[in-house]
Amino acid sequence: MGDSFEDRFVQVGGVRARYWRAGDGGSAVLLLGGIGCSVIDWTANIDALAAGRTVYALDMLGEGLTDKPDGDRYGLPDLARFVFAFLGAVGVERAHIVGHSLGGRITLECARQDPGRVLSMTLVAPAGVGRATHIMMRLPTVPYLGELLSRPSPSGLKTLWRLGVHDPALITDAFVATKYRLASAPGAHSAFLKTLRGFVGIGGFERSQMEALQKAMPAMTAPALVIWGREDRLLPCAQAEILRSRLPRAEVRIFETCGHVPQMEQPEAFNETAAAFLDRAM
Repeated sequence: MGDSFEDRFVQVGGVRARYWRAGDGGSAVLLLGGIGCSVIDWTANIDALAAGRTVYALDMLGEGLTDKPDGDRYGLPDLARFVFAFLGAVGVERAHIVGHSLGGRITLECARQDPGRVLSMTLVAPAGVGRATHIMMRLPTVPYLGELLSRPSPSGLKTLWRLGVHDPALITDAFVATKYRLASAPGAHSAFLKTLRGFVGIGGFERSQMEALQKAMPAMTAPALVIWGREDRLLPCAQAEILRSRLPRAEVRIFETCGHVPQMEQPEAFNETAAAFLDRAM
């Protein structure tokens, strides 16, 4: 997986970050994955989105092959600052940001922190927009119990990822093996828990952060595309209506027979929808 893209590394505030780059022209497009994800999960999308654009796919702090430092660096404001620092490190002032799940929530945080640097937002089942999420995402936030329940294993990762898709056949043994290799790397489990616990609790997404985000949305005036799978079991697609009603320039596309990862489950439809939006937002 990902053999057609070259691993590149750049120093971002003392952190060695892995990214992929494709295309050479037009505006910059940055792809941000969900928790437990990496650049590999954009393999089916990068070339399509790089037509007439320059695409960067980033392993977020604590994810993939990017460093996983100790300390309190995994809150949403910290992760947004990491994104801006990465863009600066690769010489990009402003970008269209495509964010999936956690990456979608970070995209919204970027638009809140520095709206002038966010040309548009493509929000793919973004996390933390509403309160509800699956119990599998809430239990790891419980102290001590969470450390045990979320310890990486091939069987556990297979169960979680099958919850995330409409068609479980997509979660092959090779896919699980790749996820396990990344999840079991030194520091990865700790980074996962710190990131998750930064905005999720046993009752769902942390209420005060969610309410503050919703309050800030009307000031986020960049064009926004919301993509969600109808059968998303991790984050209910009804939360798309929160974005439609609060973001001034939001359009919503719901993919039928699709779960939490539309870019992987329906890559052709995703690429066509996202590319057309980026053309309009240029």
